[in-house]
Amino acid sequence: MRLHSKEEWAKIRTLGPRRYLLRYGVVARGIPMGTVVALLIELWDPSGAMPDALLEARFLGRLLLAVAVFTASGCISAWANWRVHERRFQDQG
Repeated sequence: MRLHSKEEWAKIRTLGPRRYLLRYGVVARGIPMGTVVALLIELWDPSGAMPDALLEARFLGRLLLAVAVFTASGCISAWANWRVHERRFQDQG
């Protein structure tokens, strides 16, 4: 979890929780991590059909599933991070 300074958080906070979840949950974690995991799984697939396998429905389904799972976990993590920062920001008043 990245802790933002009070000044950083004041700027981030003005954008609201939706933008924070989109940025840190989806863009920073869900899409890149899901893509990397799906590619790694495909690379270790014993059939060895790379790179043609990247255009198959099986890979695309795996990619969508991995992106969905990492986006969900990224949003949960980002939401928890948002709440931690909100508490810190309010306590420092």
